[in-house]
Amino acid sequence: MKKLLTRVVLGLSVLLTVSGIWLKSTTNAPATADKLPITRVGFTAPLDSTIGTATGLIGAGPSQPLTTPAAGRVLDVFFMSGEYVHRGQLLVKLSSQDYVTAPHDGFLGANLVTIGQYLPVRTPVTTISALGHLVVTLASRSRDSMRPGDSVRVWVASRPARVVSAVVGSVAAGAPADAPLEIVLAAGAPFRIGERASVQLHDHRGGVVPKSGSVSEL
Repeated sequence: MKKLLTRVVLGLSVLLTVSGIWLKSTTNAPATADKLPITRVGFTAPLDSTIGTATGLIGAGPSQPLTTPAAGRVLDVFFMSGEYVHRGQLLVKLSSQDYVTAPHDGFLGANLVTIGQYLPVRTPVTTISALGHLVVTLASRSRDSMRPGDSVRVWVASRPARVVSAVVGSVAAGAPADAPLEIVLAAGAPFRIGERASVQLHDHRGGVVPKSGSVSEL
């Protein structure tokens, strides 16, 4: 009887040990495919950038010079070339207790003065753009059948993963058919004045190709 009881206890011990090993192996098993994390990809420039694509230069409209209101020596300069400024922002301080300020929001041109330089009255210190936002000016209004109000995507060759949304601007009444067309970019678009940009209609003809990278949708 004792031998039988010993064999039963020994058998139960073996069974429990095997069950424990099975449970441990199940717990450490790799997750199934439907539980794996999902990798999200962004968009980059179209694989075939010649389909429905136009090119143009990034700008902010014509610029006007900003000049000194009086003669004086430059005491301090408070801006950098290409900077975006707001109306009334201080740009240059002169020894004559006069200042050069931004007349409106816009993008500044090159810095034309240095600290300590003596400037006669009405000396240009920089320029400011007519517009407070960036635009892409296309060579032809009718190119690629783009029309005012169309949604487009814009990118530059040096940063093809930074694709932004934009809209085709309005055209003045009576403008000729080949008048330049402007693509209006939202504030904060990651481009610089003077860069050449590619513009593509934001639909099935110009849909971007999913690839690794990032997208900035404005």
